[in-house]
Amino acid sequence: MLKTYPAIFHKEGGGYWVEFPDFGGGTEGSDLEAAMKNAREMLEGILASYLDDGIKLPTSTDIQTLKVTDGFATLIQANPTPFLKNSRAIRKNVTVPEWLVRFADREQINYSEVLTKALEKQLQL
Repeated sequence: MLKTYPAIFHKEGGGYWVEFPDFGGGTEGSDLEAAMKNAREMLEGILASYLDDGIKLPTSTDIQTLKVTDGFATLIQANPTPFLKNSRAIRKNVTVPEWLVRFADREQINYSEVLTKALEKQLQL
């Protein structure tokens, strides 16, 4: 599950500090590469915390509306899935039309993977 949010990078000395307008708070790095790595890690942690606590994720701010005077804005993409507290699989029984099962079986479709992706898309996660 990849999610993308804008971050603002502010130049400070030889490094950068980073803020996420949709979440508040921030991180920093001694250079641009470290700041970008720390921004992704921070975003993964924030997203995992929201999802663990059942908090609705904010809609991503349009990066073109951000006003930046002392740095630049960019999009950061993160996958919080590895950091979720409860990511164990739960068995669910579903009903699928027979004709669809035949096609899916012929193509060796993984039902669990398809259902998981469909649920994430439907829930906009």
